Parts: sequence; C-alpha cells; structure tokens
Amino acid sequence: MQTRSLSIGLLVALIGSACKRDAARAARDEAPAPTTSANVDTVDAGWYSPEAAQAAGVRYGPPSQVFAVLGVTSSKYFDSIGPGYKIGTFVDGRYRGGDLVSARSRTNEPCKGEGCDDPTYLRFVRIDSELVFLRESSDGGLYGTWQQWRGAFSAAGLSLASDSQFAVQAFRAPGTMLHGSDNFGLVSRRCKGDSLKIAFRHPVFHEVRSDGQLFYVTRPDGSCLTFEYVPYFSEKEIAWDSPPKEPSKSGYSWKNDAQYGHLELRYEPVVAADVVRLDRDATVVGHTQRGEPVYELKNPNHPLLKAFYQDYEADFVKAEEYAAYRSREDSNGIRPPKHSYEQFVAARPIFLWRDPFGRLMRFTNNDFLPVYMAEPIIYLYPIAAQRVHVEAKPLHSIKASIPPYRAGWDVLARPSGELTGVTDRKTYSYLFWEGLSAISPMRQEGFVIPQEEVAGFFERMLPRLGLNERESNDFRDAWLPRFHDAPYYFITFLPRETIDRLAPLVVTPKPDALIRVLMDFRPLWTRAPVTAPDLLKPPERRGFTVVEWGGLLR
Repeated sequence: MQTRSLSIGLLVALIGSACKRDAARAARDEAPAPTTSANVDTVDAGWYSPEAAQAAGVRYGPPSQVFAVLGVTSSKYFDSIGPGYKIGTFVDGRYRGGDLVSARSRTNEPCKGEGCDDPTYLRFVRIDSELVFLRESSDGGLYGTWQQWRGAFSAAGLSLASDSQFAVQAFRAPGTMLHGSDNFGLVSRRCKGDSLKIAFRHPVFHEVRSDGQLFYVTRPDGSCLTFEYVPYFSEKEIAWDSPPKEPSKSGYSWKNDAQYGHLELRYEPVVAADVVRLDRDATVVGHTQRGEPVYELKNPNHPLLKAFYQDYEADFVKAEEYAAYRSREDSNGIRPPKHSYEQFVAARPIFLWRDPFGRLMRFTNNDFLPVYMAEPIIYLYPIAAQRVHVEAKPLHSIKASIPPYRAGWDVLARPSGELTGVTDRKTYSYLFWEGLSAISPMRQEGFVIPQEEVAGFFERMLPRLGLNERESNDFRDAWLPRFHDAPYYFITFLPRETIDRLAPLVVTPKPDALIRVLMDFRPLWTRAPVTAPDLLKPPERRGFTVVEWGGLLR
C-alpha cells in the first residue's frame, strides 16, 4: 500500500536506473529487453502461435525498444518508467494495427506490505507517436501527476493518453486463475529461475508450470505471475465420520507463506511421500463435499504430531517468560489454557487430503499456532509538533517495519499526522510494523460477509470502530486484496484488552486518546450462522491522539 501525495516538482527525462533503495537492488533491477527465447523459464512458444493471436487479438513477436527510461522526481521520491518495448501488434478490436508496449515501473518510495517489491509493469498502445496507457492491463498506476508524465513522454517525442476500460486479458491483474473447477490464488509477480515441468495448459496463460509447490506463468514481456492452488473446502464443509473431540475455534491453515514474503504458517503445505504414506500411516476420518476422503494419522506419536507439539510447547514457554516481565493486569488472560499432548491429539491438530495434482496436503489447526500480526499502521496526531517515542511489543519479534525499528521509533510528529524520522530525517505518513505474536484462538463472535460485499462492510464498519476517512481508505487498500479466494468470509474485531495483550503499544509522551483496531478473519465456502460481537464505542479523539489498525493472519 502506497498512500503518498502526488505533488511532483522537477521533471527529468532519459535517465538511468531509477530504483535507488540500495546498490544491490539497483543492479538486480536493471531492465534488459524482454527475452525472445521460448524456454521454460521465459516465454512459452504458445504465445506466438496463430491460434493464440486469433484468441487474444494480439500477435506477439520479438521485442523492440520504443522509448528509453523516463522519470519524474519530487522532494520525497523518484519514479521512472522504461525502457519501453513493443512486444506485439493488435490484430483485432479497437486498437487494430497499434503496437502493444510494455515497460517496467520503479520508485524509491519505502516498500511496505505484501507484494510491494514485486516487479511492476505498465502497458500501452502505440499508435504512431501517441501512447495510450492501459490502466486495466497494468500492474499499477502512474505515480506523480498526469501533467508531469505527459511532459516526460513529450520530451521523448511521444504524446500520452489513457484508457481506463480496455484490457488485454493476459495482462489483467488477476487475483485468481481458474482451470476447470480448480482455483489458484495469486501469490506474487516474481519469476521462478529453475527449469520447471508443465502442470497444465491454460486458455489465456498457455503453459502453466510448477515446482511441486507453486504454479508459474511467464508472459510475452517477461513478466511473471506466481499462483498457489486453493483447496475448494474448509474443515466446516467436511462430513466427518469421526469428528474431533474439540472442534477448532480458529480453523485450519494449509499455506506456508514465509518464503513468499510473510509468515502465516511454519509448516510446508505439501507432505513428502517419504514422510507419510496414506496406506500405511493414515486412516479416513471424513469426506469433502465432492466425496473425496480426508485423513488423519493413525499413530498418535507420528513424527509430524510430535514435532508440532514441541513447537506448540516452545511457543507456550516463550509466552510464559514474556508474561513474567509484565504486570498481572497486563498479562491477565494472555494465553489460553495449555493442552496436554493427549488433548492436543484429540483436537485433531492435523488432517490430510490428496489434491488434484496428486500432492498430499497438510491442514494445520490454527488453535495451536501463534498469530501473525500483519500491517499494523500507527498514526500520531499531537496538538502541536513534538518528538514522540513509540514501541510495539509483539510476543516473538517484529519482522518488518518502516521506518526501521531500533528499540522503537523516534519521530517528530505534527498535528497533520506527518512524521519525520529523528535519525534519518525522512518524512513518513505513519509507522508500520508486522510480526509474530502469541497463540490466540479466534474470537467466535463476528460477521459472515459475502465476498462481493466485503468492501461495503468495511466502509460501514471502520468509522464505527473509530477510523477517519483517511485511515479507513488505507485499511481498505491494504486488506481488500486478501478477500478474493472464497465466496464468504467470517470477519471479527478483537476487544481492546486482547489487542493490548497480543501487542502492547507504548507511546511517550502518553496520548490522551488511543484507538486500536485489529481484525481477524477466515474464508468460508458456505454461509454459517454466527453471533454478532458487542463492539464498544471507541475513545473520543481529544488532545494527543494515536490510532492503530491491523489484522491477524492464520
């Protein structure tokens, strides 16, 4: 999520590499021409066939440069586009005869949030000396003002227009990919460097390849999409022959996102064949709505169960040690009662299922996992400019932060909410962090919302929780992209005392008003009745006000 203002000053054209976050990244991000070879790691030859041109309305071909790197600067950030390459010609439709042009976009704005550092491509149609920006076929927008970018392209001999409706299907920004009845969720826009086997052929993306865990698409401009297979059910849709003695309060997870940018689950979703053999190690305990069996491990002392319980015990010990440093009032109720090993096994900590690709998938009970606190954003609104020290204290650690977290943040805060780092002198709109906290079963009171109504639900609910228009917009920008995998979602908001236990927040000087909003949610494949939570009225904004919002990932 990037929410900076669009006040751009100096115009620069025909510049060098634009990404100046560090020298290594700049070297990595140099933009060569898109590859023309059709090997497994680049562009599949299926893109260049006559059938593909007829279906897509674009005849793809070898890249040729249309413009060099263009950029604009401001007092805060530097943004660039390019080089731009022709990658094909439209053979049908509104832009027949025009060239399809693709270019990398870069910024040196601080990177925050899931996927923020993925490569970003913008696409255009070139008709003679005019470029038409295709918003619906681009990975992002044009940072800066439209007038300045027009000036940048004019200096390169090109005029600039925009089309916000037309889209090339292969370059739309899909949250999901469908293949028959199978659904795949977008993980990132990064490429996989290894040679991979074809998993299946797709009518839009042609060859889809897999490394055994994820699924990869490479498009004609060299841009990539990485997907994960999304199971079509949750434990709530399983007809259990033998239900667990203690049903899960928080659901089951199957992801392992640590390698994709954030930690949601510490275990691999696919179980190796030498670890579990279904005929030897497992027994059927239920069936999905398609009649497919789900399994649990026969041996209560199986290494998978033992290793999981050891991690659970270690998390519990860490919580005990952490609570010892805090007062009785602060630590009261921070932990649910600890399960014995027998109780742990009886609660079905793991179940297994064979997916359409023959992989044995592991579903892990969230009740025994620490929660990941994602994207907490902190706003500071003093009544006058003053220096403020802020400390966030999740149980385990802070994994990412802006500005860098060094035993806290020290900033000069202004009534507008603008922050200036005391050490780096950089300007920020808020403080950002995310990290791993304590084991915390999901609250059972909440709301079940259809996927298409989630945006409207947030629009209505967030002001009730105390967020103003700017804060609500930032929340929706950050979280709405996560609500696309399932037809329904269970959404709840944690009580203030639970938030304070999971992640104490210390602000010096002490604020007059502190508003904290922490969401928890899970996908549902069927609508289920729930009890609405009792949401207390948020504190009134007065004097020095601090606002924080975030969410839990399981």
